[in-house]
Amino acid sequence: MRRTMAWLLAFGMASAAGAAEPAKVGSSLAPRTLEDQYGEAHSLDESVRIVVFHRDMQAGDLLKAALADTSGEQLAELGVAYLADIAGMPRLVARLFALPAMRRRAYPMWLDRDGTQTADLPSQPGRVTVLRLELLKVTAVEFLEAAPELRAALGLEAPGEAPGAAER
Repeated sequence: MRRTMAWLLAFGMASAAGAAEPAKVGSSLAPRTLEDQYGEAHSLDESVRIVVFHRDMQAGDLLKAALADTSGEQLAELGVAYLADIAGMPRLVARLFALPAMRRRAYPMWLDRDGTQTADLPSQPGRVTVLRLELLKVTAVEFLEAAPELRAALGLEAPGEAPGAAER
């Protein structure tokens, strides 16, 4: 009986996640709270101006490369929240390998461990989703596949580039 109830609950959660309509320009995101790779809670609220998001490893690697020399303080100053749906990752792999690697990064990664918190976020395989927000209302949606594009979208200089170097 308990096993049947657990399956029904899991199926219901998966169905609800799959039924969520992807956010688009003009829609509003609901506030939500996710834990980062250290277990600290972060809230998606009206202070967030840009959400970067991915569901797969290829897009995660792209975002890792784009943020290689970026600190959590820089992202906070820019109003950037980094969300990652890791629901598809086996728990053992996450615990033994992925989370320790994530903890070496200098910025928080807000992790959706079951896929429900990010079910309404649009995504494309191998690309990082960039949502621009004004008071949680989506003003732009981009799907980027190159680190320089991502850095530019976030207002970061290219690695090793001094501010204003592009103007010379």
